[in-house]
Amino acid sequence: MLLLISSPGNLRYMRGLRDIVFVLASSLLLIAHAAPLVVPRGLLGTTWIEASISSDVFLNDPKDKELFSTTLTGVKLGQRLTPRGKYNAGLYLLSGTYKGHPGSSLVLKIMKSTDNAALGEAKALREIGDLVASGMLSDKLVSRQPVPVIIMLKKPGDVLSTTKAYKEANVAIKEQMRTQTNKLKCEKVASLAVTKHILHLDNHEGNGLVTLSGNTVASLELIDFGVPDTYLVRKSVKEADVAEIESPISLMNVLSHAESCNATEETMQCKI
Repeated sequence: MLLLISSPGNLRYMRGLRDIVFVLASSLLLIAHAAPLVVPRGLLGTTWIEASISSDVFLNDPKDKELFSTTLTGVKLGQRLTPRGKYNAGLYLLSGTYKGHPGSSLVLKIMKSTDNAALGEAKALREIGDLVASGMLSDKLVSRQPVPVIIMLKKPGDVLSTTKAYKEANVAIKEQMRTQTNKLKCEKVASLAVTKHILHLDNHEGNGLVTLSGNTVASLELIDFGVPDTYLVRKSVKEADVAEIESPISLMNVLSHAESCNATEETMQCKI
């Protein structure tokens, strides 16, 4: 074997093989460490979506990195709303008042870290006008160490399928209520994209809170502007651009139905 490798021809062969292996390994290394996509895979080619809210494109001001630098005081936790989740460590109502707001009108979200995902969510909430405060909270009821939190305005309404009116409605009325919810959700997503330049793509049923008037869905509010489904969009985006999205990531996913949005001359309409 040593004689075989030491011959001039075989040495050239082995060196060439070594170079090929090096190039292949380098290519794989580059792929493995490539920067993450800033646009969701299903929306590649959608030029008006600029970047994820966790990207430096969105977090472009040095002050954005300081959104959790303040130690919050005067915060009194109230009822716990949710347990620890994938991207947060729980949601709480507040008790008493905070910055002039009744505690029951606010939601406190405990973040798992102060990384770009948390910073992006805090900034996105600030951009749409829902952020009340963000910073570090010391409360032994939740942790022995200070934890990063976001305090935001609590949105009115309930998840459609949990309302008494929906549960007691017949099949036809339920379909009508879902259609109304879907339409309002489309309008809200498009409006936020155009006016606040934030695109909300995490539109499963639980992220839309409805207010009912009898069996009619009178209004809807979007919640949860965290990663990975919230994006910065260009200021030039139009409602029709948002309406034309066709993606494996369903823009309007209400009550587990796959949907698509279509613009008409009068209004945005979503069809189940």
